[in-house]
Amino acid sequence: MENRNNRFRRKYFITIDRLLIRLTTMAVILLVVVQALLLHDETRKYLSLVDKLEGEQLTSPPTMYAADISRVDPNKIMTAVDKVIAKSIRSLRSGQEITIRMITPAATGDGLLTINGEVAGNFAKGNLEVTVYNGDYIEIDVTKLTKPAQFIIDTHKNDRILSPLDGILLQSQSNVIVVGKVIVKR
Repeated sequence: MENRNNRFRRKYFITIDRLLIRLTTMAVILLVVVQALLLHDETRKYLSLVDKLEGEQLTSPPTMYAADISRVDPNKIMTAVDKVIAKSIRSLRSGQEITIRMITPAATGDGLLTINGEVAGNFAKGNLEVTVYNGDYIEIDVTKLTKPAQFIIDTHKNDRILSPLDGILLQSQSNVIVVGKVIVKR
């Protein structure tokens, strides 16, 4: 009787071992196939949620730039809730400090700094220190100034900021100066 039970157990364990080996082999093969499919852009967007959302805006209103300020539609202005959501999303990223100094003309409140279409401040004190995040878009609106305006970007010798360049001189008259997109090393 005992010998028969031992044979039954041994046969049972051998069957389970074979089944586990087959399942493990199938899982490894499936993993390799899925990883190979992720190498191609067309199939990756169907398999990866992150790639589906790549480049999608997380807040509801479209991004506005300083050039669009004169054409603001009251229906498209960010609500207080949208601003809170946008700021909370930005707070999850690490910010970098930059200073933009107005050289000429004398400091006035007529020059506006916009980050992602939102006014971040004016140059009444001559310089403006702001926290920027990777992907932010910076512009300086000097449309109200009659004299040419000059600005210097100071990234505080921060080697993590790739763009805008440290020490770059920007100049314009009655126009919008595009500082550009902030690029931070990862």
